[in-house]
Amino acid sequence: MRKKSLNHTIIILSFISAFPLWANAQEPDLSKLHNPKEKVDAWLSYCESLRLNSAGKNNFPALQQAALKGITIAPSSDDADRARFFFYAAFGCYYLTKFDSAQYYFNQSLKEAQKANSAEYIAAACVALIPVNFQMQQQDKVDSCKNILQSIMDTTHNEKILRDGYSAMGSYYQQKSYYSTAEDYLLKGIELRKKYVDTTRDIKLKADYAIQCYQLSKQYQNTDVFDKSLNILKEGQPYAGFVPPVAIRYLSSFTEIYSLVGNIDSALYYEKQLEERTKNSPVILSESVSGNLSVAKYYIDHREVNNALLYITNADTLANRSKNPILIYQAQLWNGRYLEQSGKFDEAIASLAQSLPVAKKISNEQYAEGLKYMAEAEKGAGNLNEAIQYYEQYISQSDSLTKEKISRNLADQETRYETNQKEQRITSLSKENQLKVLQLQNASRTRLFLILGLVSLGIIALLLYFIYRNKEKLNKILNERNSQLDTLNHELAIANDTKAKLFGIIGHDLRAPAGQIVQLLQLQKQNPGLLTGEEKLKHEERLKKASENVLETMEDLLLWSKSQMKHFTPEVKQVRIADTLEKEINLMHPLIEEKNITIIKRVCVLSTRLHIQT
Repeated sequence: MRKKSLNHTIIILSFISAFPLWANAQEPDLSKLHNPKEKVDAWLSYCESLRLNSAGKNNFPALQQAALKGITIAPSSDDADRARFFFYAAFGCYYLTKFDSAQYYFNQSLKEAQKANSAEYIAAACVALIPVNFQMQQQDKVDSCKNILQSIMDTTHNEKILRDGYSAMGSYYQQKSYYSTAEDYLLKGIELRKKYVDTTRDIKLKADYAIQCYQLSKQYQNTDVFDKSLNILKEGQPYAGFVPPVAIRYLSSFTEIYSLVGNIDSALYYEKQLEERTKNSPVILSESVSGNLSVAKYYIDHREVNNALLYITNADTLANRSKNPILIYQAQLWNGRYLEQSGKFDEAIASLAQSLPVAKKISNEQYAEGLKYMAEAEKGAGNLNEAIQYYEQYISQSDSLTKEKISRNLADQETRYETNQKEQRITSLSKENQLKVLQLQNASRTRLFLILGLVSLGIIALLLYFIYRNKEKLNKILNERNSQLDTLNHELAIANDTKAKLFGIIGHDLRAPAGQIVQLLQLQKQNPGLLTGEEKLKHEERLKKASENVLETMEDLLLWSKSQMKHFTPEVKQVRIADTLEKEINLMHPLIEEKNITIIKRVCVLSTRLHIQT
């Protein structure tokens, strides 16, 4: 029967380092800071530097006090920062083995984180509470924290939460002895961390990777797969030195593994280094106790009890100094084994009897192991009846453990199957969600293209409208210009007609009088002697009359041509038609005489009738 690891502190160390790291442990002077938020941030940095403990000192009392002061500094409305201060206070209390106080402050951190709706801080508080509640043997609270953490992990893609969550879930199933399920979760956590560990400069990520390897190593130890346990521990060793408590834990673990595989020289080498690291100011007494007991167990199992005495004595001294009941129980158990192997049966019985009550509270496996050793001690002391009673109790406890183991294995496989099924469903839903997101994105793009298309069509339609409207305006202007041109052409045609009429009238009405004047002048010039004085006077009178007629005709033509112009408004007057007729007859008199025309003029009141007789 293999003893299951009892050390849970490493889980808290892993997840508290989810907060940022600062290297300086100098207490800030808050009096120099005036902004309340700056004071809170500075004090958080100070608490983190105490938690990081890069100098390897026992800073946990100072961390607890600083965290409690931080709670008073942070405003009551600042839920997120108050959650962190409560976390630091719990961390300090845990390492001071004040488990009740640690549990209280972790619960307060969880409440504040829930008020702040911070998935990161809620997950961190649950991760820390899982091992604390295990240690307090409050399984219902363990399961409650595990369920809260599981719900966050099922709905988040935050790798930091998933890394720490896988580690915590692995620890949870380790404690339940569901080793296959625990291994699955631990491997997932390591896989996520391994992507960054070689390329990052973040000390926190490197230290977390070392812690995760340590947890998986313990898992392999619980299932007696020591070669894998040693290999994974070696893989994390290069990153363990960034945080002193983790480095010390690695030394203890190497001592234990090499003792289990029978390589006592390597075990003694790491135990010596462990002693040197914790000699002046031991940070984690449990690791020193564990290292000494690992070497002592090797010597006891190999019947070299004299070599075991030194390590048994060291473990007992350190356990009593720590006042940790679990460490004291371990020291008493193996001191009893040493005494039993040394033949000091009565002392062995006394030491083992002190360890049994604690073993019964811790685990049934530890209790069964104690019963077995007690039966052997009683047998050695000659108390056969007591030996038989303890042996029967051991057999009964072993049978019960066997049934429990079978039941746990079935439950482990069932849990593993259900976990895989759930993860497959989550993966399937995630793919469906991704598909829906892509469909929504495509629909959004299509809608965007349609909107852009409609906008483009609208712009094109608007441009066509403006083009059409401008074209209409141009057509209207062109039509107006064409209309004006038609009007001008019409007016020009009328003007041309008027001009033709004018020339026709001139040619008709002026040619005869002008010809008559020319004839009279030629007659006077060529034959002036043919005319008598009386004829000459008559001839001149006719010439004068003809000239006056030409002049009067020209005035009438000018007046007529003026009447053909625009904006000419004739003035209508009443005239005596007889005078007008007389004037016209006189104008045409030479022509009338020449052609021997007789004009009869009769003017009536209603009408005028002209009779022309030739």
